[in-house]
Amino acid sequence: MNRKLGYFGLSVVCIVTAALMLSVGNSPASGDGIVALANGSGQIHVGSPPELRTFTFTAQTDSSGTTRGQQEIFNRSAGRRSHAELDCLSVSGNVATMGGVVTQIDPSTPPFFVVGNFILFQVIDNGHGQSGTPDEISLTFFFSTGSSNPGCTGFGTFANIPVEHGNVTVH
Repeated sequence: MNRKLGYFGLSVVCIVTAALMLSVGNSPASGDGIVALANGSGQIHVGSPPELRTFTFTAQTDSSGTTRGQQEIFNRSAGRRSHAELDCLSVSGNVATMGGVVTQIDPSTPPFFVVGNFILFQVIDNGHGQSGTPDEISLTFFFSTGSSNPGCTGFGTFANIPVEHGNVTVH
């Protein structure tokens, strides 16, 4: 088990490093064509009894409307790790909704947890500070391969799980 956690920890470090490299100098205010940006990492507890899940993601949309990004999640109780390439990002104030396609998943359990499925999740950036309101994230919703791409708009606000030991940034 320590080997799995070590591999996952290394994966998180690599993805967070990539996210930071994407965001350095690419803020919306820098004038280089990035019009929306969301990134973050942390952990959440879900269910009863609470299950630990860790996540990291980054997404950005440029002035031509192209969105690029990645998401990595690890459900520790199920032992399931997934990776997705993000291709949509919708930002409204401090709320970002993102979606894409699963590119890796282990273990795969059809019909929802397979490569090629669409995903959708949302985050809320509630600012910084230990005494402030924690940032929030939704569960990642998986849509079976036969369904249509849900896109990133028209869903309202559905992020409601407090982020623990992490941070979310939305621009």
